[in-house]
Amino acid sequence: MFANLIRSEWVKIRTVGATAWCLLTLTALAVGVAALIALKEQTQVPRSLPVLVNMSQLGLSIGQLAVVVLAATNIGGEYGTGMIRTSLVAVPRRARWLLAKAIVVGALALVTGIVLSVISFAIVYASAPADLGTLADPQVIRAVLGVGLYLGVLAVLSLAVTTIVRGTAGGIIVMFVLIFVVPFAVGSHMGRFLPVGTLPPNAGLAITQVEPMLGGLAPWVGFTVLCAWTVAAMAAALYRLVRRDA
Repeated sequence: MFANLIRSEWVKIRTVGATAWCLLTLTALAVGVAALIALKEQTQVPRSLPVLVNMSQLGLSIGQLAVVVLAATNIGGEYGTGMIRTSLVAVPRRARWLLAKAIVVGALALVTGIVLSVISFAIVYASAPADLGTLADPQVIRAVLGVGLYLGVLAVLSLAVTTIVRGTAGGIIVMFVLIFVVPFAVGSHMGRFLPVGTLPPNAGLAITQVEPMLGGLAPWVGFTVLCAWTVAAMAAALYRLVRRDA
């Protein structure tokens, strides 16, 4: 049953040491940066709510590389140790196996991202209550929870890329370049269609912004673009997985 396959992949990911280190790193960056910002903002003038949301996400923006490493090691480790042969013998239907991995790693990043985003925002907001805006604003709620959606899809994209290059190091390098290098190498006109990055106006981060990004896509349009990139990468990963020997 597919549920048993999901359970098996969950056992794998939670018993790998890299998983705990990646989650601890992401947590330390998210909460640590939020705490530093909170200490600084105690002496500053009140900020608008959209600005506070963006400030609270700074640590998570930097820490997204930890999600990349988490996803890359989840599949790359199997290639590195040769365990992928055993996995594919146990689960001959490779599409189901890859989908199970994607669901597990994506769900873990999604839940972790939402929890840390809420905590980070609470820390920043408590130190410098906004002078404009309300916490009940649906756009604020969407922006705070949107970090989890972004990280969840980012994890699946990283898993797909690592499957395509068939190695942890290669997957991390490709995603690092895509996140930290490519957005600065292209103009904002093209950058708004990129799936990931550290600063707007790339498509992925659109859903994490309270207000529309200058020169960027609308929140849900941007998220759709990110998902389209991820679906394409997963299709390519599955094709390579099926066509090539493990």
